[in-house]
This record gives sequence, structure tokens and C-alpha cells, in this order.
Amino acid sequence: MPQPPPDIAVGVVSTAVIRALATPADGLSTETVGEVARTAAHAGSGGLYFTADELELLRPVPPAPRGAFTIWTV
Repeated sequence: MPQPPPDIAVGVVSTAVIRALATPADGLSTETVGEVARTAAHAGSGGLYFTADELELLRPVPPAPRGAFTIWTV
């Protein structure tokens, strides 16, 4: 991650943590208690991960081109 981190980093990391905490620890994708049922938004074993879109938001911005250049004249 670039230093200093981008302003959006706190939100992106918080979203990943909330997603990990919201996933059932036992890996179940659905659970039912009485008449109430819940389905996890992300199937699988859970855990902390970043989506491709989140990783794109965390990538450093490439620096502006600098340096010498050549102008060709005829």
C-alpha cells in the first residue's frame, strides 16, 4: 500500500473486515432458527479477503511521466 495510504483505504479495509465477520465461522452458507432463515452473501469458507474492485481502489496512482523527451523536426 502506498504511503500515505489513499483516503479510501479505511473504508475498503473496514468493508472487508465486516464481510469476514458477517460470514458464519463454520462455513455454512445458510442457517435457519425456527422461522428465521439467513443466507450469507458470499458463499465459501469466509475469511478476510479483498475483491478485485477493492484491490483496484487500493492500488497506488501511477506517477505522472517526468523526464526528458525528444521533439523531431523536419
